[in-house]
Amino acid sequence: MMIVQGLVLLLLLSIVPTNSLICYECGCDQSDTAACDCDTTSDITDNDYCVILEQRYVGTTYIQLSRIPRNSSWIYIEDPYYILTHESIRYNLTTSQWYLWTFIVVYGCDWDLCNAPNLINSLPNSFKYNINSIWLDLNIYGTGAVTSCHHCDTEVCGNVTNSSDFIQCQMVTCDTNITSCLTYDLWNNVATGEQCYQSQCAPEYLNGEFAESYGGKYRIDIEAVVYLAQDRSKYDIWELDVFCAVKNCTRPTIFQEVSQQLTMEIGDLSAFPPTRPLTTHASTTTTPIPDPLRCYSCDCSDASTCPCSSTVVSSLDYTYCVIIREHYGQDVWTSLRHIDQNSTRVHIQDFPYLLVRESILYDEQLIQWNTTTNSIVYGCNYDLCNHPSLIPYMSNSFQMYVQEDWLNTNVKGTGQPVRNCHECPEEPQCGTSDFLDASRCPIRECNTTCLVSDIFDKPNDDLQCYQSFCAPSDSEHFHIDTNRVDIEGLLYLNKEPYTVELWEVDIYCRADDCSRPEIFSELKSNLTVVIGDLGPLDPQTSTSSQSTNNPSTTTQSTTNPPTTTSTASLLSGDSLFISL
Repeated sequence: MMIVQGLVLLLLLSIVPTNSLICYECGCDQSDTAACDCDTTSDITDNDYCVILEQRYVGTTYIQLSRIPRNSSWIYIEDPYYILTHESIRYNLTTSQWYLWTFIVVYGCDWDLCNAPNLINSLPNSFKYNINSIWLDLNIYGTGAVTSCHHCDTEVCGNVTNSSDFIQCQMVTCDTNITSCLTYDLWNNVATGEQCYQSQCAPEYLNGEFAESYGGKYRIDIEAVVYLAQDRSKYDIWELDVFCAVKNCTRPTIFQEVSQQLTMEIGDLSAFPPTRPLTTHASTTTTPIPDPLRCYSCDCSDASTCPCSSTVVSSLDYTYCVIIREHYGQDVWTSLRHIDQNSTRVHIQDFPYLLVRESILYDEQLIQWNTTTNSIVYGCNYDLCNHPSLIPYMSNSFQMYVQEDWLNTNVKGTGQPVRNCHECPEEPQCGTSDFLDASRCPIRECNTTCLVSDIFDKPNDDLQCYQSFCAPSDSEHFHIDTNRVDIEGLLYLNKEPYTVELWEVDIYCRADDCSRPEIFSELKSNLTVVIGDLGPLDPQTSTSSQSTNNPSTTTQSTTNPPTTTSTASLLSGDSLFISL
């Protein structure tokens, strides 16, 4: 539960700017660090600072240049000029040796453009922690197995004045398949010595065949920070996690013992000046951003508004502004930001646009079809066009409905236990609407739900990709809706009369032969689009445009599909974007 995770998750928090600090805003992986040599920057408040974050996984390292608020970590950052590392000293079962693995490195600074991309390669060699292997053998590995550990029902916390009550954590016998312990100590306030202790028998996944993929069951995880404007030979430990298999290795004093054994190796810090620059203004030699585009940049969880004055400058050559509204049950998440022009699976031809994803589900108890909105995206390409005042108009922009009689006949069916289902699960078959090669998608009998998807790569040219297969049976951890239609519709606001283009249709059906390729053209014929007031969303119009179509007998619901539904691994349409 290393607390740097909380620091990472808050990299995208919304903030209120005063144009007091400029930070780079880029992302890349280790194989292409040139992608982080970007010209995108953001303006932020006095309470924020710039960061470079490196997250390391087996085979790759992800890098992010961004900014975070001062209060984004569980432990208060005394000085925003620092390097924080999360490292793990692990035991290799094959070589019987201890080795160091670095999870995360965070560099923080507080002057203009201080998180420059040229610092990326300096971070891995900044600091490394070590513990004597003999001590590790005796106190962490031991014989490789243990039968009992201290167990605390909750965290036991205390400080220098009021010590922790460790009596609450009794020694317990672990299950027979558990052979190691897990204990951690979290310093909530380094200055006052406030810390929290927790201990337990190690979780099952650390004792199974995949234990090594989780880091192994013999290790010490260390999270510590070095303040670069202070004595660089000193460090503050934020958290210690001990994974051990020695009798009484979860004793509360183990953390003091680890701290005494811990040594730090200081690497090459020449790239990080010992004192801050005298000026906090951006360099006048900075390359200007070509065709600059300023977008609002905030994330909110409120259902109706998202107050925001934070902005980010990028280039109109390869980005545009968006407002993204995503519905999760009764919760709605809103994101104002810029995205890459190539981030959508289907090419955006014009601006501004609206992209809506809806689900039509059959309620077995109410015996009716309900339509829910999963997400709405508004995209535009001029300065500050994704203004938060537009958010209330998005939910009423347009809705899509399908005739219930058609849904009952072609999706729900009559309840027969077996239906014919085309089977081409390996890859979609692409072409025009009458393209299907039956030999590639043969028909088979299906006693579960038939999943059929149509992605319109170029809606105007009738180019689409079809895929169909019989879903696996439900299990304890997997459930799929039996009668459902997901629709993605795109509307360009500068093209009248307003026409909604279908990007993707996913059908979860139990009617016979419901996976026939022509079912998508039939659905379009039975689709009703209700256009709302689009005037506020289109800067070139001042009057609203109403559709003459009336909604069918389909009713609109405010609830989402059951949370047990899992479709992400089956159909590709769960996200409107390739990546965000």
